[in-house]
Parts: sequence; structure tokens; C-alpha cells
Amino acid sequence: MTNRHISQPDEALRQIRFACPVRTALRDIATDLRATDPSGPFTPADRLTAAREAANDCTNREAALLTKMPRIDWDTTRSEYALILDRASWSA
Repeated sequence: MTNRHISQPDEALRQIRFACPVRTALRDIATDLRATDPSGPFTPADRLTAAREAANDCTNREAALLTKMPRIDWDTTRSEYALILDRASWSA
């Protein structure tokens, strides 16, 4: 087994991922969408708002969430988008 030296950028990225768990945030957003007016409409503006609120002052989390939260260009409900986020969380 070799001793692998971790570069400073790699270590910083590891710390960001540890401090800002995107998978957990996606699942939390999905839970909130199902809990509050699940049959209500979900719009592109709602996507941005959900990511911003879930970021919780983590500077990199909002961008990471928006990357994993699929854009929508069709009519969908909050519960339907929650299902999409559940699926997205598995690859986060």
C-alpha cells in the first residue's frame, strides 16, 4: 500500500463535500415539497428558491444543489418534482 499525498485543492474539495452534504439537502428539499402543498405547482423560480433556502449559508452548496436539481420546462407539481429530487439524490 502506498502513501498517497493529498493535494491542497483535493483536501479543500473533500472538506467542502463533507461540510455541505448535497445528497442530504436534496432529500430534505424533496421532503419539504411533499409536506407542503404537494399538489401545488412547482416552477423554475421555486427551484431557485428551494436551493437558496437549503444552502444554509454554505457558499458552495447552492451551486452544487442547482447542478443536481434538474431544470424543468413543463408543468409539474411539488410532489412530482420531489420524486425527481429523490432520484437525483442517489447520484449526488
